[in-house]
Amino acid sequence: MDSQNYPPDLETLVNGVDVQGKKLKFLRKIPIDPMTGKAEWGLHSMQDDPSSDSYGGQSVFDVYSKSQGTALDGTKYSDW
Repeated sequence: MDSQNYPPDLETLVNGVDVQGKKLKFLRKIPIDPMTGKAEWGLHSMQDDPSSDSYGGQSVFDVYSKSQGTALDGTKYSDW
């Protein structure tokens, strides 16, 4: 975890972190994106522009679908 307590990558949430001598795991596995059917996600860090699809490589603050599909209301799944 970085100084803002966000994980450096999604695998860290699966592998866990040591906290006061105990291993804390947050996910059993990286979930499948229901829009793409794959366990691949777009990532955002605190330093990234929220509207950008680029990832600066800092700690993971948010995830979004990599799907190029459009919802019934006309919004892109990747914007959700």
